[in-house]
Amino acid sequence: MHTKRDAICTVPEDKSIVPLGSKSMKKDYLYQFPDESDDFIDGGYDLGDDVCKSMGNGLHPEVNLKNVLSGLFAIITGCNKGSPSVSVNQQYQSSNVSFLGSEKNGDTYLHSSVYIPSAPPLLEPNGINYNAYKEVLEAEPPEWLPDSSATVCMQCGFPFTAITRGRHHCRFCGGIFCRACSKGRCLLPVKFRERNPQRVCDSCYDRLDPLQGVLINSISNAVQVAKHDVMDWTCTWGWLNLPVGLSMEHEIYKATNTLKSYCQVARLNPERSIPLAVLKRAKGLAILTVVKAGVLVAYKLGTGLVIARRSDGTWSAPSAIFSVGLGWGAQIGGELMDFIIVLHDSKAVKTFCSRMHFSLGAGCSAAAGPVGRVLEADLRAGDRGSGMCYTYSCSKGAFVGVSLEGNIVATRMDTNLRFYGDPYLTTADILLGIMDRPKAAEPLYVALDDLYSSLHC
Repeated sequence: MHTKRDAICTVPEDKSIVPLGSKSMKKDYLYQFPDESDDFIDGGYDLGDDVCKSMGNGLHPEVNLKNVLSGLFAIITGCNKGSPSVSVNQQYQSSNVSFLGSEKNGDTYLHSSVYIPSAPPLLEPNGINYNAYKEVLEAEPPEWLPDSSATVCMQCGFPFTAITRGRHHCRFCGGIFCRACSKGRCLLPVKFRERNPQRVCDSCYDRLDPLQGVLINSISNAVQVAKHDVMDWTCTWGWLNLPVGLSMEHEIYKATNTLKSYCQVARLNPERSIPLAVLKRAKGLAILTVVKAGVLVAYKLGTGLVIARRSDGTWSAPSAIFSVGLGWGAQIGGELMDFIIVLHDSKAVKTFCSRMHFSLGAGCSAAAGPVGRVLEADLRAGDRGSGMCYTYSCSKGAFVGVSLEGNIVATRMDTNLRFYGDPYLTTADILLGIMDRPKAAEPLYVALDDLYSSLHC
């Protein structure tokens, strides 16, 4: 009867010793390896037997000196390799010890997954293969072709003309295309240093479109920290709101400055502030700065933003708007007004989700000196519904009159596109959807919280 030592060291006299891992090892060695199994079928006992069985059963062996020595012996003798007919991938699936692999020459190696960093690739959460888009993400800004290098569109082949088919450069590849072949707008990779969507040709649009979700969440204007957040006397921007803002960042600054002014009014003279009951029922606010001037017939122009209040008390992302209007009646002068329009129900919020809506109302205006006050009520109607709104404003200038007012309020789609970077985003998505609050609008949310806390809402 064989002992463990005999099983390891005894070699038949009529057989020669062959190197481990050779093709003839299974025939010449003392114990034979059947083609269907990884284990010895002889009645003898082997030190690597336990390890092979535990690996085949998917169980972790007990950590002790015997199993450590058995494991070393199994690696040396190649017991952990399995049947030659079984592929490496199949062997990994049948074994929990997936960090060990075997090469064709019998050598054991450490699987590459052991030393790969555990942090996931940048694009993995969004289901995009980074390697497939690596060339696009790491692209350098191109050198634009001169206008003289092309007399026809580089895509459709039609010749350029002065008015109907002008030249347009693709910001991603630098080629020259007509307007019809370069209608797309996309955010560009980081090395282009552009936060606004840029004009690209149709071919480049198809390459960049799958990456827009990643770029929107990383380089768009909405995810940047607000740079202009000082509104005291040390900053000239805070002295006077301009009637027209050229960007969403400017509109956020103007709205924040207006809300802070109302907070000061509420603290110094609560009777002149927005009533507490009105603010509590508000489903949204539209904040604009409008310039108004005229005699008998007054013209109005201004821009601002609208923001909705959700059912849980939080605020939605802002949407940019502009307003133009006429007023007629017994009036004369000019004034600059900061409006806060209170949307007291969901119908009024849906009205501002329209691309354009009309408002009609009557009011009494009296602005003599630096600060005056206007209170108006109006009816608004658009393609998404109608609703009543209350308007509160602080005015600067010299204007006296009673008038009937008519206004057109429209969504500034281009401003929203430059801020959020998403060409498919609608006003309803911004105000009524589940879009996250943009980091760039954080000063606005702080001012809203201050306004409601000052009135104990």
